[in-house]
Amino acid sequence: MLRATIRTLAICLALIGLAQTAPAQTPGNKQLMSKKMAEQDLKRNLVEAVIGFKIKGQTEFGFTEDAQYRVDTKAASVIKDVQVDQMIYDKDKDIALCIGHIDLKDLINVLGEKVSFQNVRVESIGFGTMTEASRPPLRALRAAQLNAYDQMAILLVGEKVMSSTTTENFILTDDSNRSKVCAAVFGAYIPDPRLNSPNRGWGWDESGHAFLRLEMDARKVKDLLGNTMVYKGENILQVTGHGAQVDEVKPAQQDSGDDDKLNLVRDPGSKTQYKDLGVPQ
Repeated sequence: MLRATIRTLAICLALIGLAQTAPAQTPGNKQLMSKKMAEQDLKRNLVEAVIGFKIKGQTEFGFTEDAQYRVDTKAASVIKDVQVDQMIYDKDKDIALCIGHIDLKDLINVLGEKVSFQNVRVESIGFGTMTEASRPPLRALRAAQLNAYDQMAILLVGEKVMSSTTTENFILTDDSNRSKVCAAVFGAYIPDPRLNSPNRGWGWDESGHAFLRLEMDARKVKDLLGNTMVYKGENILQVTGHGAQVDEVKPAQQDSGDDDKLNLVRDPGSKTQYKDLGVPQ
């Protein structure tokens, strides 16, 4: 009896020692925040697909110009009844993928019009991460989405092209090739958004460039004045947008996009000289 008691006591002491030496793993909030971000991204994509968005695309090219391609979009709406169908989390990379849908009923689109739907379901995806190292491919995918939005607007509404060229003494001295497009679009959606779909409408190629396909009914696009566009092609259109992870074109000194913010520390113009005086620390 005494030996059994001593053996039991020894086991208890050993277990206590292991509990004291084992590092405590306190659950953090990174995974929760990444999943919440993915769900919010899903809602944004559904708003842009169902309610619509206003888009403004601009290109600046030319053999004497610094190249620039810019797309701006805006969307705002109250949305409810979004259903999350699947939440997938990559623990190693801290990337959450949210897949969900919304069943359409009556809604107000981006032009303020009331639209009624029956038995229409729109699916989409959303990504989220709290880890900076995991964000470049996700940013590239979002850039591909905006590129697809721009292509869809150009395909339906058209774009205004502005060109000017000057030569002096047989030398090209000025060459500018610019374009603009403005439109309000709703009804553009990602086909086959499911992760395991054989024809999935989004992803990355071997080089890391992102791609995203969009489809829409051509009869669902209007210009900013609310005029319905007359399009005589196929009713269901498809475009593919592309996005990159690194900007190899923009000069380094223009990364911020604001000359006043390129260097926050400036010499006020004083006569102070900066020199090592050789004083030991």
